[in-house]
Amino acid sequence: MIDTLSIGMLVEDRYKAQSQPAGMISALQACGHRVTLLDPQSSSYEAGNNSWLSKFDLIIARGRSLGLLYLLAWAEAQGVPTINRRAAIASVHNKAEMAVALAGRNFPTPRTFLGPVNTLTCQVPDSCYPVIFKPIFGDNSNGLRVVQNSAEIEGLHWPEATALVQQYLPSDGCDLKLYGIGDRIWVVRKPASFSPDLISNSKLQIECLPTTQALGELGYECGKLFGLDFYGVDCIHTPDGLVVIEVNDFPNYTGLTGIGRELANYAVHRAIH
Repeated sequence: MIDTLSIGMLVEDRYKAQSQPAGMISALQACGHRVTLLDPQSSSYEAGNNSWLSKFDLIIARGRSLGLLYLLAWAEAQGVPTINRRAAIASVHNKAEMAVALAGRNFPTPRTFLGPVNTLTCQVPDSCYPVIFKPIFGDNSNGLRVVQNSAEIEGLHWPEATALVQQYLPSDGCDLKLYGIGDRIWVVRKPASFSPDLISNSKLQIECLPTTQALGELGYECGKLFGLDFYGVDCIHTPDGLVVIEVNDFPNYTGLTGIGRELANYAVHRAIH
């Protein structure tokens, strides 16, 4: 019999109404555990006063704001178990560091270039176009720009000092999502979240697929590389094979039924071990 746990849910306001963490919270409460929502954007704290942490057996975080990250670091400094850890979230929030880490471990990724925009016209070979510009700290496909040639780069007004540029590879118009909880992987095929070259992919359906050994290993190794417990790996099928686009912390697990219970079970195990 597992004792009742007290779990802090550190969550940004934009995620409160989404299926996750809502499904996980419901599953935890159904098992009798206490869940307290902590909004990093609506509370203030005094450094050194740890009273806000004293009742929690575990803190789970969804978000990547500065406020959330410092509270997560604070909890870890006081020995409170966390999901995901602060360093793990930060390592995938910074897309430049993520790209360097993936390429350094020889994961299949698009060719990626980093640097000030005015230097990229010389760095990106003609054979790589079109390319896609991504904000270093962007999320949810916001701020993406497809560039067809070097002349377009010269006229590009980019808001950041450094740009991340990836070769924009042809695909079947779908994203392959590898959703992870610890060492377990689920595979979902869904319409691409960013697909300006297609007229419409609205007829495509979200589909759960079998987790093959190859996909399971790929997803797990990506999560392990960044030290993530709850994670998603975004992939696409290209003419040359499967390619990893990016890794995300605590995704929404879209298309998976009963996943809230799986997240809750993992959280409880983490809290008591």
